[in-house]
Amino acid sequence: MEKTLPANMITRAFDTAIAETLEASGQPSVMARIYAARGIKDASELDLPLKNLADYSTMADIGKASARLAAAIVRRETVALVGDFDCDGCTGTTLVTEFIRRLGGNVFFLLPDRVRMGYGLSPQLADMAADGGATLLITVDNGISAFAGVSAANALGMDVIVTDHHLPAESEPDAYAIVNPNRKSCNFPYKSTCGVGVAFYLAAATRRRLIEQGYAPATSLRMSRFLDIVALGTVADMVPLEYNNRILVQAGIEYIRAGHARPGLRALLHVAGINPVKLTAKDFGFGCGPRINAAGRLDDMSAGVQMLLAESEAEALPLAESLDRLNRERRDIEKTMLEASTDAVDRMMGRVGMDTDSRVICLLDEEGHEGVVGLVAGRLREKYHHPAIVFAPGDGGVLKGSARSVDGLHIRDLLAEVDMVAPGVIRAFGGHAMAAGVSVEREHFPAFRAALSEVAQRRVKAEHLTDTVITDGEIPTREIGIDLARQIERAGPWGNGFPEPVFHGTFEVAEASRIGADKNTLRLKLRVDNRMITAIRFRHGDGEDPIAGSMETLVYQLTVNRYNGTESVQMQVVTFGCS
Repeated sequence: MEKTLPANMITRAFDTAIAETLEASGQPSVMARIYAARGIKDASELDLPLKNLADYSTMADIGKASARLAAAIVRRETVALVGDFDCDGCTGTTLVTEFIRRLGGNVFFLLPDRVRMGYGLSPQLADMAADGGATLLITVDNGISAFAGVSAANALGMDVIVTDHHLPAESEPDAYAIVNPNRKSCNFPYKSTCGVGVAFYLAAATRRRLIEQGYAPATSLRMSRFLDIVALGTVADMVPLEYNNRILVQAGIEYIRAGHARPGLRALLHVAGINPVKLTAKDFGFGCGPRINAAGRLDDMSAGVQMLLAESEAEALPLAESLDRLNRERRDIEKTMLEASTDAVDRMMGRVGMDTDSRVICLLDEEGHEGVVGLVAGRLREKYHHPAIVFAPGDGGVLKGSARSVDGLHIRDLLAEVDMVAPGVIRAFGGHAMAAGVSVEREHFPAFRAALSEVAQRRVKAEHLTDTVITDGEIPTREIGIDLARQIERAGPWGNGFPEPVFHGTFEVAEASRIGADKNTLRLKLRVDNRMITAIRFRHGDGEDPIAGSMETLVYQLTVNRYNGTESVQMQVVTFGCS
């Protein structure tokens, strides 16, 4: 039986006049329509040269921060870096560490243990920095909410430079300088710049200042050597790929494809089974980022920094293999937690009806791992299309939670309102529109859930909970082939805010089978214009398998499948056209 499109599926709108202009400039018709739907108005916006990178001079405090860092390098002061325990923090910490070392400076880094120390600069880390002899402390991808940590560092005689991109509160810590594009006082136009991007700009400004001062080592240092990890951190942090971020990501991809990746990244690509010559932004998000993040979730992120700082692949490979093992362990933990959480949500839905009473999924997994709660929350958000907060026990009776939101609902702002409704219930929180972290004392958890439910009733609307599938429409079947798949692959970088194209269409199924060790992947053979094209759906789970001869409406992406040295077009099924 033919399946029909669900009512909550819409085709991405685009300006036909702009699409025609793009096509007239040389873009293939399908690509012109895709670009127009993503806000591209002129072919010049598809040009991503480094010379078009936004100037750092409009970043608030970057002059003051670069002058202080330059002085520390020249005077051989000891600089302490405090990074975050995710891929963005790892790549940013690597960048600033290597930058200072190559200019002859003294630097060491501290990365908080997620379980024992929690997020960001704390008084404990300030003490450790002072014990290491630091006179300058720089945060990377954190610090905008580190009021106690900055105060402690100041009291210990250190100057503090905060480099961050997370949203600030109404007040800011008393740091020597704060470089954050999301400060209200910052005029830098690209607010989506992530932690490693901010670190890159600070390093570039410092290099320029040192060159102007006649400091010889700065003249031979090329900022291009950092492009590989800037691209990796930007994609892995899932910040919107505005024009400036697309320049940075594309430059990093080209740098890696040309064979210039640092040894540590080459080792990581090797264990992930990724060919550097064929690298895409998706490889950062699905292949590299999770392996680095696994260290911060389950172990010590310093292994990720050491790998990226390695001088040879022989030095880096054991570290990359260790990260790969941790990532496999992380997947096992996530699977166990997700199964338990799904059962709990299913029971909750049967009891109260998620669409009316429980507008935010809020769960405590007593056996869960706090390093994996964000991943589980993300999976629950995908499955139920509800904002989700998952907690696991932390140290000292504190519950550590991670939240993931749906389009149109700012999850950090929602938590801020919960904090106002129930003062003192939340111990700490922070984040941005789509993701946030929160910690709550165990005895306050019932009060937190009650306040969350109260706020959610006001802020979470029915439209937030509608699982809308957005596609780029149907394309002529004659266009479905390897040429278009290659064009899409080359046309990136695709990512958050500049999504990879998704199409829909109805096709005849010639064959259906399950593949993979867990038989969780569905493989279809489709008849398309008297051709046979393979379609794959990962994590098909318990979904019903189509039968041979049926007509199926698919929502899919066109990808290039590479196997044994050959390339073929493949449809990657996002969902079926029947809800």
